[in-house]
Amino acid sequence: MNRAVGLGLAGLFVLLLALAWWGWSRAGLALLQLNMSLC
Repeated sequence: MNRAVGLGLAGLFVLLLALAWWGWSRAGLALLQLNMSLC
């Protein structure tokens, strides 16, 4: 396996992981704000 290809795949995986974490944190904050406004 080419080293550059492995590095690119690793970078893509990290990018997807960061994007997923950001999305989940945003969703969690939105749900928390909604919960606070309902109470």
